[in-house]
Amino acid sequence: MPYVLGIDLGSGHTAAAICRNERDHWSDPELLRLGAQGPAVASVLHLTRDGAVEVGEWATPGAPAHRIARGFVDRIGDEVPFSLGGQHYLAEVLAAAFVGWVADTAEAAEGAPPTQVVVTHPAGWSAHRRTVLQHALREAGLTDLTLLPRPVAAAERHAAVERVDVGDEVAVYALGHSRFEAAILRRGSFGFELRGHAESAAALGGSLFDDLLVDHVLAELDGAAPTAQLRAACTAARERLSVDTTVSIPAPPGADRAAVLVHRPDLERLIRPAVESTVAVLTRTVRTAGAEPGELHCVLLVGGCASTPLVAELVSAGLRARTVAAPEPAAAVALGAALAATLIAKPTVRAAALAPSSLGVTHTDLLRMSDSAADERMADLDEIVHIGPPPPRPPVDIPPLDAPPRGLRRILRRRDADDYEPDDAADDVAADVADEDWDDVVVDRGRRSRRPLERHGDER
Repeated sequence: MPYVLGIDLGSGHTAAAICRNERDHWSDPELLRLGAQGPAVASVLHLTRDGAVEVGEWATPGAPAHRIARGFVDRIGDEVPFSLGGQHYLAEVLAAAFVGWVADTAEAAEGAPPTQVVVTHPAGWSAHRRTVLQHALREAGLTDLTLLPRPVAAAERHAAVERVDVGDEVAVYALGHSRFEAAILRRGSFGFELRGHAESAAALGGSLFDDLLVDHVLAELDGAAPTAQLRAACTAARERLSVDTTVSIPAPPGADRAAVLVHRPDLERLIRPAVESTVAVLTRTVRTAGAEPGELHCVLLVGGCASTPLVAELVSAGLRARTVAAPEPAAAVALGAALAATLIAKPTVRAAALAPSSLGVTHTDLLRMSDSAADERMADLDEIVHIGPPPPRPPVDIPPLDAPPRGLRRILRRRDADDYEPDDAADDVAADVADEDWDDVVVDRGRRSRRPLERHGDER
């Protein structure tokens, strides 16, 4: 059955959803299970010594640190590459390998590749960042592709569950794992127009809240040291405090007691200054766009931290506007991306011909395109700004990197995942497979990707 795929490529976690074409209509979006414990998977990548890619919880057990990549989504467009196993890879290449793994997972589950893929990105990304990512995704074999700002995807999801009339304005408050983003959108005849946006310059979200809770627990204990287990327990406790009023956090070894009780007011006291700063940013964004908070259709809360009761309380009080939490706030952007893909995939709109454009387009306009206006908008493509140079970098000394051999492409998977052995940290030798072997690679769901990973060398 034909289907489309929406991917929310986040700096901390990635989620995906699909919509199936059921003859004369599209099905409701359905989350694709990516992680072992749930639909989302950590945006972590491990390049094995044989050139395969593992992601999420499959990426870290037994893997040497020098082959693990984190934070590559935030560095897309950066000229400084990652070093993995002695080889150098640009961030957008690693992101494309990660997205390729998601597409392989969908193909294994559905028995065919998607007819259209939508990948979300922050609204503030420049044309340069969008275009280098789009190029890397095409190099990885994803050709029926569209990039879409996250707030637009979130608004599309909201419009699917609640009526939004033409001319209505929606504010989007997105607080995720490590980033905050605010946006104001207006409903047009054929979709949403992005009128203004802002995002946090520093890490702000669930990871910061977890740090604050860890410090609070350690302050309650005597002689305890922070551990990975304690941080994981604090993360789970923070999430539970969205529903429960009290949780017990196990103490690390060496503590003077077995556990620390944390009440919801304790957490709210810790995170209140950070949340108040996000409300101030959202308020400025709305007013800068010329909108009045009291006239908004709603303020839409999305992201993993949107279910925190304090967030809804402070946003509602700060803007004095109706505040709506998405039914599945952590997955709302992925679900909206899948819905947007159904609009782009309509053959009468001819969006499939626009999506593979190499112009680095944000593609918001694709969601506003009508059948009658298709030819006119196709003619306007020449006026779209082409990719420019990378943003200027502040003065910094960058040591030279040894370029890897030219002309080699890596197949990012192995045939038999059951034979997988953890990497030897001392063995940095990778198996290079010739291009003619590409067609012989089979899809293996769950851990590895078949996409090519282009090394960063002087040939670029």
